[in-house]
Amino acid sequence: MIRSGELVAFPTETVYGLGANALDVAAVKKTYAAKGRPVDNPLIVHVYDKAQIYDLASEVNDFAAKVIERLMPAPITIVLPKKDVVSGVVTAGLPSVAVRMPLSDEARRFLKAARVPVSAPSANISGRPSPTTWQRVADDMDGRIAAVLCGAPCQVGIESTVLDLSRDEPIILRPGAVSEQRLSQLLGVPVGILKDPSSKVNSPGVRYKHYAPSVPMVLELDDDYDKLCDFYDKKAAAGLNPVLWARDPARFGQRHAVDMGANDLEAAANLYETMRLLEKQYGFIIACFCWTKNSPYDGSASQGVLDRLMRACGHNVI
Repeated sequence: MIRSGELVAFPTETVYGLGANALDVAAVKKTYAAKGRPVDNPLIVHVYDKAQIYDLASEVNDFAAKVIERLMPAPITIVLPKKDVVSGVVTAGLPSVAVRMPLSDEARRFLKAARVPVSAPSANISGRPSPTTWQRVADDMDGRIAAVLCGAPCQVGIESTVLDLSRDEPIILRPGAVSEQRLSQLLGVPVGILKDPSSKVNSPGVRYKHYAPSVPMVLELDDDYDKLCDFYDKKAAAGLNPVLWARDPARFGQRHAVDMGANDLEAAANLYETMRLLEKQYGFIIACFCWTKNSPYDGSASQGVLDRLMRACGHNVI
């Protein structure tokens, strides 16, 4: 199906991807249509073998070589200058290409069988929470694509870290499970996270509102019990059927509350699936993610979880 220009959703360790032959412009265009994705939002090209990266990138500098040889396969995407074989339709007209070698054995077996590099954004309607099970792919993509590979639920649960190595200094364009600390240690130089959203033009998945549930959602960052309860009670009084999404939900008594996860890795793994469940049961989501040093959420996935929550609520922080 991939080699004949069709779209196939497949599991990875991060989220399910919507795959197309990255070298087939017509197939890639189908991806944008199926998702309703803006055409100026570049795609990640997935490979199963490290040698394929050198077929797609016109330059692989020392930083990139270290990531490829010492870290991949992993939930990380690297941005490199592209070769002409990669169409501007894939890169949204940019001179760089985002490339990833998934850690998931299921993903790599699929990519190896396809025998072509596969472009793949998340397999959901653009702007919706990404799917981490094949059932959620079917919810969004049934009738829009040729097939879904029904693999295991995704273990990481949030999209890959995107590391831009096409410029002089490495910088993270989208945080994920591979942290800036780990990359700084690997590369021997400080690796920061780009803070200005208007500058994130090289990275897939950062230019538009993403991951949003179908009901209103706000984010609270201080784990202020009184503030959370007061906000909940006001929404309940207004008839909005709210739910608190936080750590240790039992402390909220009779109020509707759901567990965010015991730590940052659990929060990441359950993030999108829980969001999709909550939107079906409640009318207003009050998420609490208190990330402070040495807290349960202080770990490798913390930045990634916070980034996804901020985007899902449209930066509406109470």
